[in-house]
Amino acid sequence: MAVIGKIREKSALVMIIIGVGMLAFLLPVDQIQRLFGGNDNNLGEIGGQEITGQEFNLRYENSVSLWENQNKTTASVELRESLKEQAWNEIIREIVLESQFKELGIAVSSEELFDMVQGSNPHPQVQQAFTDPSTGLFNPTQVLQFLKSLETMPAENRDQWLSFEDGIEKERVASKYNTLLSKGLYATSSLIKRTYTEQNEQRNIKFVAKRYVAVNDSTVQVTDEELKAYYNEHKDEYKQDASREIEYVKFEVTPSEADIAEAKAWIEQTAEEFKTTDDDSSFVVYNSEIPLDETYYGPDAMPVGIDSAFFHQEVGAITSVYEQNGSFMVTKLSSTKMIPDSVKARHILLKTAQQFAIDTLLEAKLDSVKTEIENGADFAAIATTMSEDVGSAIEGGDLGWFREGTMVPSFNEACFDGKVGDMVIVQSQYGYHLIEVLKQADKNRKIQLYTIGRKNTPSNETFNAVFAKASGFYSSNNSSEAFTKATESDEYAKFVATDVKVADRDIPGMTGVRELVRWSFNNEEGAVSDPFTFGNTYVVAHLAEVREEGIATMEQVEIQVELGAKKKKKAVMFMEEMKGVASLDELATKTGGTVESAPNVNFSAYAIPGMGQELRVNGMVSTLQQGQMSIPIEGQTGVFVVQIETVTPAAETTDYTAIKTQLNQSNGSVTGQLLEALKDKYGVVDKRYKFY
Repeated sequence: MAVIGKIREKSALVMIIIGVGMLAFLLPVDQIQRLFGGNDNNLGEIGGQEITGQEFNLRYENSVSLWENQNKTTASVELRESLKEQAWNEIIREIVLESQFKELGIAVSSEELFDMVQGSNPHPQVQQAFTDPSTGLFNPTQVLQFLKSLETMPAENRDQWLSFEDGIEKERVASKYNTLLSKGLYATSSLIKRTYTEQNEQRNIKFVAKRYVAVNDSTVQVTDEELKAYYNEHKDEYKQDASREIEYVKFEVTPSEADIAEAKAWIEQTAEEFKTTDDDSSFVVYNSEIPLDETYYGPDAMPVGIDSAFFHQEVGAITSVYEQNGSFMVTKLSSTKMIPDSVKARHILLKTAQQFAIDTLLEAKLDSVKTEIENGADFAAIATTMSEDVGSAIEGGDLGWFREGTMVPSFNEACFDGKVGDMVIVQSQYGYHLIEVLKQADKNRKIQLYTIGRKNTPSNETFNAVFAKASGFYSSNNSSEAFTKATESDEYAKFVATDVKVADRDIPGMTGVRELVRWSFNNEEGAVSDPFTFGNTYVVAHLAEVREEGIATMEQVEIQVELGAKKKKKAVMFMEEMKGVASLDELATKTGGTVESAPNVNFSAYAIPGMGQELRVNGMVSTLQQGQMSIPIEGQTGVFVVQIETVTPAAETTDYTAIKTQLNQSNGSVTGQLLEALKDKYGVVDKRYKFY
């Protein structure tokens, strides 16, 4: 069954590698809110094929059940999110990628799968699962024995193995596909030589620039026709993801004066009972909203809020009521004891598979070792060969000196409550320890302080009062116009969250507001929400703007369009002004500029000294000969006229190895963009926000 344990791990790993590693380009989603049903349960479309909520939910629930069966524990919220995303990715993979595999004829034959599992070339994870831990060698006989025993194994174990086989088969198909793509891209000799020249041929240039900032935007007038023309010419620059702008008003629920007075009265009454109780720890557990703290404190390390003079009180002493971190508190000196400040100890650790797992065999093994040591065996020698705490094992198990609280509680208690020479076995989250206390520093008085606390929390009446206020606001302002008008006054503070994406769970100023985000994607622009409840806050929201995926409308990008159109108009004016000039000196005089210079410019450079990133200028420079002057060039920051001073050709070479490697690496990265291209080709429509 140890092999099945390894297979459990590996099958999950393979599916994560395939499902997440290959297709981690889709948006994550939040927790399932309800089962899918009704007529409108379309969760998305891939290449025109509809994905229903039932189909997705069944796959997701199956993956959760499989994981929980394999790991014998309940999946956490975070893990469920990962499995949910994996389920969506698997659907995408089957429709998008597997169609490519079939079209290209890529598959894994039964003979190849046999070889991957039990042939001469087993899959690395098969080798790892069936490696003898004592020799470190792969054991093919064990594979055969395992496969023969599958029929007699529980159905759960057979399913795990089949899932593992399916995973490594899919991984092999994906590997073949990626190899096919990478081998289809290569650097030709002509491309290598041209790239070498582009990177190493240097030009020193002079130029005159007339920058757009020289003319104030307010002096440039553009017509509606010019704005529309600019927008149409630059539409590709205005591509956008779906997003929303949400305006909202918050109604915070804070403790009222009556709530605070009630909390203080409660703590004062409870403090009287605390004084007389004989079981301080149980009293704290049952009455306090603050966790039990069993630490023993020295005079120089008292908890925050407790006067150091309290250290010298007698057992049973109690503080007056004090307020800290929004709670009323009272502290009792519960007990004292003499404890060393530090201890020197050594140990032998035998680890358990899971935290705090009971393993009577390990405990018995350490008990046997303890007997051997008590009869004269060398603790250090045994620790060196046996202890699974590698760091201390090389020191014979010696941990050196350590202060109280450094170790985990059970270990700490054994060392500081015991005496020199004690040898005890304790369990911690790491496993079982055989501990020997070697030395203890001088013992000093320390005190144990138990604290009861009552948080100042709003009462139901307070919540109801604030909810009534939020509901009243909604009732009076549940239209777009009314909400806007109400939030223009000083009575209500309006918050704005811009560029909210479909998968967001947080917005600026608030976390855990998934339901608000979902609402914004399921309603029309101008909608006003009923009050949402997020912790101690009620929120009424207004959907101020809806931006759909695709090209932004002209109205949505009117500021960018206006700025761009004005810059374009300046460029036309400047280029006309800079035409027909014979020299840079003459041009500088005409435009009121200066002749500037930039050394070592080449085609591959990211930027030009004195200009910045001006790709059009860079491209023009690479085409000019020594002494030649360019026409006016429209750039990002201005209009430029350049002249080539000197050209230094690339050095002659026959070794293009570095360039070839660079180009091949660049080609390799291109394959990573394939999935986005396939996504665009097939058209992946993600509507999971309707349900999550």
